[in-house]
Amino acid sequence: MTPAVDPSDLDSGLYPARWWHTEGEKIICDLCPRACALSENDRGFCFVRQNIGGKMALTTFGRSTGFCVDPIEKKPLNHFYPGSSVLSFGTAGCNLGCKFCQNWDISKSREIERLSARALPDEIAEVAAQLGCQSVAFTYNDPIIWSEYAIETSKACHARGVKTVAVTAGYITEQARADFFEHIDAANVDLKAFTEEFYYRITLSHLQPVLDTLKWLKHETDVWFEITNLVIPQANDNDGEFQQMCDWILNEIGPDVPLHFSAFHPDFRMRDRGGTPPETLVRAREIALAAGLKYVYTGNVNDVVRQNTCCPQCQQTLIERNWYRLGKYALRGNRCGNCDTEIAGHFSDKPGNWGQKRLPVDIQSILKNSPLSRPGNTEPQKGPATMQPNQLTQVMELSTDQEQALLQQAAAVVAGTVTHSRPVEIPLGELQDKTVSGAFVSLKRQRQLRSCCGSFGQPLPLGQALQQAAVRAAKDDPRFPPVSPSELAHLDLEVWLLSGLETVPEQGADRIDAVIVGQHGLQIRADGRSGLLLPGVPLDHGWDAEEFLNQTCIKAGLPPTAWKDSGTTLLRFQGISCAASFTELVDLAPEKQAKTILGPREFAQYLQYIQSTVDALLKGQVPSYYCDAVSDTNLQGVALLLSRTGTDEELILSKWALKQTFPMQSTVFSLCQQLAQIISRLNLKSGEFQIKLVLASDPAMHGTLAQNDLLEFDFQQRSLLLIDGEKNAWCHDRD
Repeated sequence: MTPAVDPSDLDSGLYPARWWHTEGEKIICDLCPRACALSENDRGFCFVRQNIGGKMALTTFGRSTGFCVDPIEKKPLNHFYPGSSVLSFGTAGCNLGCKFCQNWDISKSREIERLSARALPDEIAEVAAQLGCQSVAFTYNDPIIWSEYAIETSKACHARGVKTVAVTAGYITEQARADFFEHIDAANVDLKAFTEEFYYRITLSHLQPVLDTLKWLKHETDVWFEITNLVIPQANDNDGEFQQMCDWILNEIGPDVPLHFSAFHPDFRMRDRGGTPPETLVRAREIALAAGLKYVYTGNVNDVVRQNTCCPQCQQTLIERNWYRLGKYALRGNRCGNCDTEIAGHFSDKPGNWGQKRLPVDIQSILKNSPLSRPGNTEPQKGPATMQPNQLTQVMELSTDQEQALLQQAAAVVAGTVTHSRPVEIPLGELQDKTVSGAFVSLKRQRQLRSCCGSFGQPLPLGQALQQAAVRAAKDDPRFPPVSPSELAHLDLEVWLLSGLETVPEQGADRIDAVIVGQHGLQIRADGRSGLLLPGVPLDHGWDAEEFLNQTCIKAGLPPTAWKDSGTTLLRFQGISCAASFTELVDLAPEKQAKTILGPREFAQYLQYIQSTVDALLKGQVPSYYCDAVSDTNLQGVALLLSRTGTDEELILSKWALKQTFPMQSTVFSLCQQLAQIISRLNLKSGEFQIKLVLASDPAMHGTLAQNDLLEFDFQQRSLLLIDGEKNAWCHDRD
């Protein structure tokens, strides 16, 4: 078949596609069961396959997003080289229409250019080998729709000894599946439910093709695969469906396939229900084990015992897991170390030690400093996966236990500072007095920065530096209000340890090439100002080296291009980081109801005082400047609402101060004076208006309008405040 597009034009992402045929003036896609019929320039349901010149083209070849080194257990694959690292990436588009999609910003995107960066198969394989990754994972969106790209990447990976993993829904035709899975070493297949109704109504697809793929993988290939079932309340969480699914797996595939029951978190278009109760996952697991399946796990919840791998014969724990961190490992090869029973899967002699680290990767920055080697020249590390020289983790070596201790200690200090309680002491051992050049603690909510504080330049014992950074991150970041206790369960925590501060000798535009995105952090000094950005910041924002320099200048309060000036000092440094969610690190006590600012009686007395103060001001009398019946306190929000009797019209006077507090009584009196002037101008008489009062404290951040996190927002206890520069709007539940 003559290519419809020039395969050398890889910058555009176009590549000749396979698996299609012509019917009249249209072409029919034979890759997935949708069989999309496409006229000229039409795109398929997946969005990434297009009719160009009467032939099918893949539009995302070499265009990828989300490169990150993860633990293999995150796919999830528990029986495929446990503890090893995997380079994960995806593209735009998807051939399913899941209403609950947790990667919807990628899989449902129609802005490929915004999301994607160039990454050709040989480049991906080279970087994976350099980073010591055991495997490369095609994930985030289903690789079936970009099979040509996945196949060529698999070939390049295999040439360097790197394995490949597909995270897929298995929605592929009989015609295409052999070609695709021929090059895949392992897969996690998402069996979304066990009813046709669910598949048709919630995923806009069908169940049977997925079952056919699972049976074919088991009986016709050597691909190692595990199954994930996302359990969604009121959709696929009844015992009868669990039983039917487990019976089918046992009879059609066998007892050895690992099965993961995963918790649902509201997302995309399915935000009308809460998350999956942990007891539902426990019940599903018990049904699966009773049906005869040997390896059944729960996921997306803090359930350490049910994440472990146990011998199906002697019931001894063989692999301990705390989320993605391994503990006890009692396998000898692929056999139980206690009774010698064979354990299904692929295992090295020793487990990997990647742990729960997550390392964002800038493919092009790494390649810029290390030209492509020939296939076969680079052997990936087997088992424990560490970074190669010139990478972040070479700056300081930390064991998995040391990383966990650092994270737990930082989390304990943050939680103690926020809740005004004494934090639990986590022993850091030899790290306590180890000298570091700097330490930062970063807090994020839904990937958005919530706080980041630390110190750099003055050598300090690590324990002291970590303590100071955690306390400041909890309450002293000048850009944000102090963290509220209500936020802790929603935060992710990251610890950075910094070293290797050096002056960049290059000048002017040459400084761009002196900065390696993903490896260097930057500090700018000029005109008595200084700004610092950590190595992970440009990766989070997708900046290249030049934009990283610009943003560091902006952080210092300098013009964006000040880094080009000869009088500007540019310093670079390196660091290592570890991260985890707060709920993985500390046991958070149930959130207490926010402390009442005024009791019901005091509030009524204070509102009466406000009314009498306004009346006195309107009559020209001398008002009382202070309400003796109410103790003064400090607030961060106050509002007086003026409404005309018998109407819904309201006028609001308010004051908000998220980072500092202000005294209640003097602030309210000032608002009363302003309100009296307004009432006088409106010529309202006593009885023609009403005054209401709102008092606020303990601000908690919930993101931006574009990316908010309001799923557990308590409208009865809290007001919602929106701020845009000098403007603000707010609402509260008056009932």
